[in-house]
Amino acid sequence: MQRFFHDELRQLRDDLILMGERSLDMTRLVLRAVENGDDSLALQVRGMDDRVDELEKRVDREIMRYLTLFGPMGSDVRLLLAARDIGHDLERIADEASVIAKRAMVISERGPLKNLLHVPAEGIIACEVLRLAIDSFIEGDLAKARLVLTRDAEIDALNRKNYEELFGKAGDAAKVSASHVELIFISKALERIGDHSKNIAEQVIFLLSGEDVRHAR
Repeated sequence: MQRFFHDELRQLRDDLILMGERSLDMTRLVLRAVENGDDSLALQVRGMDDRVDELEKRVDREIMRYLTLFGPMGSDVRLLLAARDIGHDLERIADEASVIAKRAMVISERGPLKNLLHVPAEGIIACEVLRLAIDSFIEGDLAKARLVLTRDAEIDALNRKNYEELFGKAGDAAKVSASHVELIFISKALERIGDHSKNIAEQVIFLLSGEDVRHAR
């Protein structure tokens, strides 16, 4: 991906990479908070969200500055639009990690859950998919970007399994504990992290090949 970024855009690229690493760190930490019932880790994750928000604002400023000063055309405009969208998805991933932290603290207040359903496995894959998406951007690796699209389906399947095992296919919530309802929200947040990682990969595919794979089946 280095070849797409001029010297004037080096800071933009570096900030997007930093956003990706921070978002991944938050996701990994919050999964440990869920599995261990660790409120201190959950609080740490919620505190990290502000830094990612600031990076997104800086990315937006850098894009506007380049648009204003250099009047880019063609491939440069495509790059800037992709960078803006990637920054937005990374910020949303950080937001989802913060939401998970909040839900984890609610569960912790009620006592530990023995059955975390498939959430730990879902979290592992979500982190792997996010890592692939970030690396595909950093390395300009089309194969890794395409792999994200395939592996995101694994997260979707585990999210469905969590819901069906807890509520049944009829959606009966009468005997479900409040803590397990929170766990379902955590599962859904992980599914969204997978979706945002897929969005990033789609932007990388578009930059590298010109192929628009959004909404493709």
